[in-house]
Amino acid sequence: MDEEITFGPRDTVPLASGNHEAIVIDIVTNNYRVKKVYVDQGSAVDIMFYRMFKELGLRDDQLTPVRTPLVGFTGPPISSEGMITLMVTVGQAPKCRTVPVNFVVVKQSSPYNVFLGRPALNALRAIPSTFHLSVKFPTPGGIAEVHGDPEVARACYLATLRGQEKVVAQTTCLEPYIPGYPLPEG
Repeated sequence: MDEEITFGPRDTVPLASGNHEAIVIDIVTNNYRVKKVYVDQGSAVDIMFYRMFKELGLRDDQLTPVRTPLVGFTGPPISSEGMITLMVTVGQAPKCRTVPVNFVVVKQSSPYNVFLGRPALNALRAIPSTFHLSVKFPTPGGIAEVHGDPEVARACYLATLRGQEKVVAQTTCLEPYIPGYPLPEG
């Protein structure tokens, strides 16, 4: 896992990259494929929204209390419901990694289900490229690349602008994960 990670002329550049879309990927956790995962290099924590926490079949008594509120660029501080550590798989076998992620669970409206912040990205040793709308990281099988879905990113962004986070969030977000079956791209 000591290969050099680069983005260069041979890497594809999606047409949507000119629109400055966010990187939105899928992950696997708790035996589910979770969609609408925002890769957030600006976040000092990994966040799971409470709606997704419940959809994963998790219980409030599994949460560890957290006293420190989340503070962002705008708006008041946000209190969390607590923290939970889940194993998260990113990528496709054989080029995938599974790492423990400490999610802060919040009851907020969002078109996204999860924010993967710097802690998870660092655990993966991931290098995101917003220009390429993808994330690369080392695996025992070689360098993995996970592509973001620009259409999902755009839909989530527009929903946030229109205040319709709940509408987008109610669309199918989970699919049972069956080991050995490939995850479709996006």
